[in-house]
Amino acid sequence: MLAFRPSFAIVLFAIAGLRAQACNPGDLLLKNDILPNVPTGTQTVAIVPGLCEGEAAMSVLTTPGPCTIRKVSIMFGNAGGGNGNLAAADVEIYDGATLNPNGRYTLGPLVWSLSGSTGNNVQISTHALNEVTVPGNVRITSGKAVIGWRMEINAGPGSCQLGYFNNFCVDYSGVCQPGKNIIDALPPIGGPVDPITFPFPPINIPLCGTIYWSGNWIIRACVTPDVTVNWTGSPTPGGAVLLNLLAPNHANEYYVTMLSLGTSPGLTTPWGLIPLNGDFLLECSLNPFCWPQLLVNGNGQLNVNAQATAVVLIPNLPLLANSGLAFHAGFVTSLSPSWTPFTAISAPSTPIVIN
Repeated sequence: MLAFRPSFAIVLFAIAGLRAQACNPGDLLLKNDILPNVPTGTQTVAIVPGLCEGEAAMSVLTTPGPCTIRKVSIMFGNAGGGNGNLAAADVEIYDGATLNPNGRYTLGPLVWSLSGSTGNNVQISTHALNEVTVPGNVRITSGKAVIGWRMEINAGPGSCQLGYFNNFCVDYSGVCQPGKNIIDALPPIGGPVDPITFPFPPINIPLCGTIYWSGNWIIRACVTPDVTVNWTGSPTPGGAVLLNLLAPNHANEYYVTMLSLGTSPGLTTPWGLIPLNGDFLLECSLNPFCWPQLLVNGNGQLNVNAQATAVVLIPNLPLLANSGLAFHAGFVTSLSPSWTPFTAISAPSTPIVIN
């Protein structure tokens, strides 16, 4: 069962020189941790030494609607800060999870596992975001991707009873977030539980707020959403950019387009994560009185081919000339002209850079 050993906070220097997950163009990075998308400089994380062989660390990641999983990764660390310490792990992906009032999870269907697909596990090492590429047919439709890493062989010093010096990491944020983290523990705890709400015996309290846990698992996924927006045109002051909206299986539905200067952390909604930040540009793109004609055909109905075209008219302002200002576009679909609830959320466009 899970060993109750204090977590080790460690400082990782020059983390950018280590292996780190990078998504392909057009894909979206999903994560719960507070580390930068591409970590650089000095980063502090914490080892959770009590996770035993046979147990799994899992993250519940909110997806922008139906999507295909491309890559997954996890941070594996050493309490002394050493590199190159090895372990063997399995990877499991579930479509959805429900957190019950008693702190236990009901997992959705298992849609893929590394051992089930290849018959093998993967070797992971410290300190790195260890990455596994997932076959192209692994899809999530529930809006929640559960990415699990199960420790098979921990080759470092320690034991289940005393804790391990090499183990999976959390981001050391000190933030308790129910519904985002899972420990699939061995008996007598048994089954997937939430470290933030489940009362772990023999301490009979949740791990959060104790010396055992701080933050979220550093588990990430690259996904390809079904719904996309691409652009063409001339992003110059006074120029126009055409946004090509595509939402397969959402023909004739309503849509609304949004612009934003950033894509992370995005906007959490009851219907999924919008991968655009709630900045002034997003507010302006939704308010026609902010800057008239900023967006033309920004909302309406998709055609029978589930497509639409919106136009961004770049303001003809001297300060924008050769500014290099970058922004992104995205959209949501709905069966209602009031735009909610969403039926799908697009991935953000590639950066539109004003020159």
